[in-house]
Amino acid sequence: MSVYVGAVVIGDKSKNSGSSEGPEGYTVDPTTGRAKATGLTEGHRVYASWCHFGPTIAAASAIFTSGVTFIVPPLVALALWQIKNSDSQFIDDHGKEALNFQISLILLALICIPLIFACGIGIPLLVVGIPALAIVGGIMGGVRAHKGEFFRYPMCIRVL
Repeated sequence: MSVYVGAVVIGDKSKNSGSSEGPEGYTVDPTTGRAKATGLTEGHRVYASWCHFGPTIAAASAIFTSGVTFIVPPLVALALWQIKNSDSQFIDDHGKEALNFQISLILLALICIPLIFACGIGIPLLVVGIPALAIVGGIMGGVRAHKGEFFRYPMCIRVL
């Protein structure tokens, strides 16, 4: 299984997805250093993009409900990832990354709570910073997935 770390791909593809475009793999663009998946179907790319867009939409709903539904975006990411993670390594990679990002957002929010009392900076981070990171990051991840590129979120703790 290939592991994408920053701009470097490590390892070899061992699983064949059986797609009509050939075995799933990757190429690395020498000018940008980005890894791009090969052998994907349109369905793989669309589903991988929804692994990012789904939690982003759920995060937007959490923002507009004053954070009452903060647990929904990770559950959406988990459900989308678990449904199709065995179909494609590309979907598995994007699903894991989206779930890790949603878990990281919750941890960042928990870190902001003591900062509210310590120095007051926690309030702007909770109200503006984390929601902006969630929405912009989700859109960036979804767009990259739809282009067939691997993606890593900034400020993400990779638990899975």
